[in-house]
Amino acid sequence: MEEKRTLLVGMDIGEQVTQISCFDFTTYEPVAIGRMIHGKREYEIPTALTYVPGSGEWYWIDEMQGDQTGQIRLQHLLLDVAKSDTIEVGMQKLDSYQVLKRYLVKVLSLLTEYYPDEMIKKLVITLDEKEERLVSYLLKIANELGMPKDTLVVQNHKQSYMYYAISQPKELWSNNVGLFELTQKGLWYSQIDINRKREPYIIGVTKKNLTQDLDWDKIGQEEEMLSYAFLNAAQTALHKQYVTTIYVTGKGFEGVWSNEALKELCMGRRIFRGQNLFTHGACYAARELSGMGKLDHCLFLDDEMVASNIYIRTYKDATDHEELLVKAGTPWKEVDGSVDVIPDQEDEIQIVVQDVLKHETKAHMLSLSGFSKRENKTTRFTIRIRFANRTNCIVTLKDNGFGEICAASNRVWERHIQL
Repeated sequence: MEEKRTLLVGMDIGEQVTQISCFDFTTYEPVAIGRMIHGKREYEIPTALTYVPGSGEWYWIDEMQGDQTGQIRLQHLLLDVAKSDTIEVGMQKLDSYQVLKRYLVKVLSLLTEYYPDEMIKKLVITLDEKEERLVSYLLKIANELGMPKDTLVVQNHKQSYMYYAISQPKELWSNNVGLFELTQKGLWYSQIDINRKREPYIIGVTKKNLTQDLDWDKIGQEEEMLSYAFLNAAQTALHKQYVTTIYVTGKGFEGVWSNEALKELCMGRRIFRGQNLFTHGACYAARELSGMGKLDHCLFLDDEMVASNIYIRTYKDATDHEELLVKAGTPWKEVDGSVDVIPDQEDEIQIVVQDVLKHETKAHMLSLSGFSKRENKTTRFTIRIRFANRTNCIVTLKDNGFGEICAASNRVWERHIQL
C-alpha cells in the first residue's frame, strides 16, 4: 500500500519523560501513543536509553533485565545532549547527536504500530526551552530521516500551552486562562491574555516563577504546609486577574495534598489537571501549522515572536501584489525570507512594516543609489530578511545582475530596521 503523509504528531520531550500524541480526525482530538513494556502499555516514556557497546544495540532504559554489566545507562539524556556534543560515561564517549537521533527514532517508531501505512505530515516537538543545540540537532535528524523541509517545528512549552488552551471549546477561553506547573524544578504560573478588540485576536502569555515559596522535598511529608504555600502563591498570582479557567500539570500535583488545595482554588473557576497538556498542545499546533486548523482568527505572540507583518509591494502577473516576507507570530530566530525583484523605473525599494499590536503601518524606503546604473529592468535584486533580535530586522540587498545581459556585481547592501 502506498504510504501517505497524513499524520499530525505532537511530541513533548522532557528531562524525565517524553510523551507523543497524534491527531485523530474522528474525534478531532489528539490521542496518546504508547509503548509496550513488560506486557503493559505506557504513555510516559523515560527520556533515557541503555546502550550495549558489545552489540551496538540501543534499548529503553527500563527494557533490559538481569545482569547489566558493561551497559551504558543514559538516565539524563536530554540534559547530557544539551550540555555538550560528547557524552562521557566512564571510559566511554558517545556522540550527543547520535544519542538523540537513536532516541527520537525509537519514539517515532511507535507510530508504525498504530498507523503502519501512514507517514508524518507535520511533527511539532515541544521543549521546556528551545536550547540551541537541541533545536539544531532535531532539525538535522528530521532531514536525515527523509522528512520534507518544514515538516518539523520545534517550539517551547509556552507556545504549546497557547495552542492547547485556544483549541479547547471557546467558553473555556472566553476570559483569561492560567496554568500552574509544579515539578522538581519548582512552581511556575503562566497566564494567557487575549486581546479581542479586533480580529485576529492577539493571544499572549506571561510566565512567572513562584518557586521561592515552595519546597519540593516537603511533598508527602508536610502536606498541610505545602498546600498552604501553594494556595498563597496561587492566590497572589491570580489577584485582580480575570481568570476563569486554570490548568495544572506536573508530578507535584499528583500528591493527595493537591486535591483539597485545587478544590479551594476552584471557587468561581474551572480547573483541569493532567500530564499531557504540552504534547496535546504540540499536536494541535501540528494541525494548525499544516494548514488544516481552525484558528485563523487568532494570532499567537510571545517574547520569541515577531509582532509585525513585513512585506514589499510589487507588480506581478499584471496586478499590484503584496509579497509577504515575514508573518507576525513567527519566532524571530527562524526568520530567513527572501524574494527576487526587478526594479522598473525605481531608484528605491519600499519595505512595509505592519505592527499588529500597535495597529500601525510604516513604510521604509531602501535607496538603490549605491548600486551600478543600468538600463531599466536589467538588474535583479535579492531582498533577504533576518532578525538580530525580536525587534531588530536586518534587510539585505544583493545585486545579481541580469543573466548574460548584465553581469552581477555581487555587491551587498545591508540596513537595520528597528521595529
